[in-house]
Amino acid sequence: MRRHGIISLGVPVFAAAVLGAWVIAPGVSPAESAPVGRASGCESSAVPGISTQTIDVQGVARQYRVAVPEPGSGKGLRPLILNFHGAGRDDATQANYSELEEKGSARGFVVITPNAGSPAFWIAPTPDLSPEPINDNLAFTTALVDTAAAELCIDPRRVYVTGFSSGAGMSAYLGCKLSRQIAAIAPVAGVNLVASCPHGKPISVVAFHGTADPEVAYEGGSGTYVCCPNIDQLSVEAAVRAWAQRAECRTKPARKSIGTDVERIAYRGCGSSTGVVLYKVANGAHNWPGSFELDDLGLPTQDINAADLILDFFSQHPPPAKNAKA
Repeated sequence: MRRHGIISLGVPVFAAAVLGAWVIAPGVSPAESAPVGRASGCESSAVPGISTQTIDVQGVARQYRVAVPEPGSGKGLRPLILNFHGAGRDDATQANYSELEEKGSARGFVVITPNAGSPAFWIAPTPDLSPEPINDNLAFTTALVDTAAAELCIDPRRVYVTGFSSGAGMSAYLGCKLSRQIAAIAPVAGVNLVASCPHGKPISVVAFHGTADPEVAYEGGSGTYVCCPNIDQLSVEAAVRAWAQRAECRTKPARKSIGTDVERIAYRGCGSSTGVVLYKVANGAHNWPGSFELDDLGLPTQDINAADLILDFFSQHPPPAKNAKA
């Protein structure tokens, strides 16, 4: 991938699959569009390492970081992770705080960490999931995936999204809008920031949330956020349960304690080889489990490491046997 390059956004494969649903069939969710085919970037030579890139999206320069794994860290097509930062943060902070840039690359993932710019948060939709009126982050996302497909030999069947806080809300939003293109999402401290989307293709979800989160309440309720105006939030467990219902999982989850702080709530028997899991952190604040203390967010639990668990989960969804080369 070119370092510090400017790439114009046309209507490439991934974007066409999304935007075409609106043009050809108004009222049909982009989530119903067809998955993309083989990545074209397998013929290009990507330089391993971390760089900052700029991409032109609808006439606006958008910044992101990209971490390309060493050739020996994976064979064939590479899985892709999009990693969205929280409100008031940026791509560099999220790359460091989440640990995904370092750990993901070591396991063969391409990791792209977008930067929201100004304002420094992801403008999420209203509760009815209507298109965003400004700062089109959906177009930004599709442009990033298309660019990665063109230059980095990614596996279009293994595109994943995660994020922290408002970035978690963005990952849930993208899981609703792009479920035909995204294999799994991993919202950290924000799975309930957007309304549930009960219909569509089953998608795998692993979520993390503290019960004492002062920013995004575990029990939900009415609230106004810079990212998500005037929403009546579900509780975290209700939001995860809605994803489990969409995935046609069994209604009663299995519960298991981990250490002294964490309860793993896992739904079983889900359709299409999907999985839905919540890591509930007792008395946990608004932070990323397993990471360091960032500003005033408090020290996260060290009973689990969200980055490791996210990478494990993404590696298993879809199951390895189905990750055939295109």
